[in-house]
Amino acid sequence: MSVYVDSAIHALRGRRMCHMFSPDLAELHAMAQRIGIEQRWFQDPATMRVSWPHYDIDEERRRHAIDLGAIACDKYQTVAMAAIIQGRPDKLQRIHKLADPNRAFAPAAHVPAWLSEQGFPQAWNG
Repeated sequence: MSVYVDSAIHALRGRRMCHMFSPDLAELHAMAQRIGIEQRWFQDPATMRVSWPHYDIDEERRRHAIDLGAIACDKYQTVAMAAIIQGRPDKLQRIHKLADPNRAFAPAAHVPAWLSEQGFPQAWNG
């Protein structure tokens, strides 16, 4: 398993933030600790109104996480990983349609190969 950081940078209280996530929560919490994030900042859908488990991290911690091995994701890769983490094949199918190389516009065409590289080929094909 790996830890991922997205490329969606949003302003929050004067800082630029993104998401850090993983299908393996133990690995996610370990990375959070390594980059100086307290576990109390974990956003858990079991206890909060969030759609998937993650940490919000600032740009500096994002760079630090990448230096420690986290994988940077674009928006299509992030949505695919979120669908896998959430157990949402319907969401994954929407990205699948955007990856169809037979379409004139296939902005997610790189996602199937990327998911295979990450160890999730069955998620895409299932």
